[in-house]
Amino acid sequence: MSKSLWSSFRHLLFKMSNLPCNLFFVLLLISSVGLTMMNQVEGQEMCHGKIPGNGTCDAGKCSSQCAKSFAGSVGSCVQTFTNRFTCQCSWPCT
Repeated sequence: MSKSLWSSFRHLLFKMSNLPCNLFFVLLLISSVGLTMMNQVEGQEMCHGKIPGNGTCDAGKCSSQCAKSFAGSVGSCVQTFTNRFTCQCSWPCT
């Protein structure tokens, strides 16, 4: 082989030998970022409570009743049976 052909072959061989190493470090970087983000994606546990009613629910009254009954809660009307609703309060558990 000529000298220039040999150096080209050696250069190509060197680049190919670094490919698995580069691929390893790219996969290592992606997996470490993914594992780091998994700890930050934890959801906050929510607590729930129901305010008894007669089967009808007004959204405004539900919100105000929840605010009075449970600190930091949000009220919403939830359908329990066909055309029957109840006021459900939700707040972050502590």
